[in-house]
Amino acid sequence: LIDLEYNNIAYYIYFVATGNVKIITHAGHFISIKSNRKLIKVNSTPNTQLIKLTSAKHFSGEHSYEKYCTDLATAGVFKWIVELNQKTRQYWSKDNQLLYIENVVMPL
Repeated sequence: LIDLEYNNIAYYIYFVATGNVKIITHAGHFISIKSNRKLIKVNSTPNTQLIKLTSAKHFSGEHSYEKYCTDLATAGVFKWIVELNQKTRQYWSKDNQLLYIENVVMPL
């Protein structure tokens, strides 16, 4: 995250279904990164408890990144947004409902 801040990145959006990423700078420019990963079906019914559990397991090292993404899709997460200024990660549903916000832990 420090490298993103250094490069004037305001936030980025990760799309769970596709693995695509959109990076937005403070100047309003954006970069789109297309993934070659297979599609993941996102559940229409959100499950906030599963989002919290999935995040905790991933960031503790218990689950892989792939497992993190598939479990978030099961929990109804369509995308997440990391806001670098606010140091938060926001999880959003298919219908653009904010499901959960957590603090981003910065590396030492």
